[in-house]
Amino acid sequence: MENASKALLIAGAILICILLIAIGMYIYNSAQSTIQTAAGQMGQQDKEMYNSMIKKYLGNSKKGSDVKQMIEDVISQTSQYVNESGKFISIHALNISGFATTTDPLEAVGKAANVYEDKSGENTQDNIDAARTEYRKLKQKISAGRNYKVEEQEKDGIIYSVTVSEYESSATTNP
Repeated sequence: MENASKALLIAGAILICILLIAIGMYIYNSAQSTIQTAAGQMGQQDKEMYNSMIKKYLGNSKKGSDVKQMIEDVISQTSQYVNESGKFISIHALNISGFATTTDPLEAVGKAANVYEDKSGENTQDNIDAARTEYRKLKQKISAGRNYKVEEQEKDGIIYSVTVSEYESSATTNP
């Protein structure tokens, strides 16, 4: 009789352990889905913070001084994310007075560092330095007295490229 009661006590203890393990696994799985949801939102927040620096400069009829500041902000941001794949912003120039667009040096440095424009692109320190040099040359050609159009190209929720062109207002071209 004593052996039977001991066997029942052992069986009860095993059942309680199994029940505690099952409850622990349920809580763990519930917490994992909550953590993954929070991580996904955090990723979106990171993207918004990354893009917010550029978004304020987008649009038609942007002042040259704003475009110059955007170029400096892009240089700063790309330098901050050296060697982080997908975190390089290329700048392209269209119809900027005094800046070569047929052999666009900006396109060359952008492709060298930007995985969205060239799958083998890497934002290494050398590529960032080359881009900085070309971006500063463009900055010198931007006139504070002119207006510019700034457009972005985006993939996976990240701005990877901006195009700057001289803005021609329809009000100035029509008599």
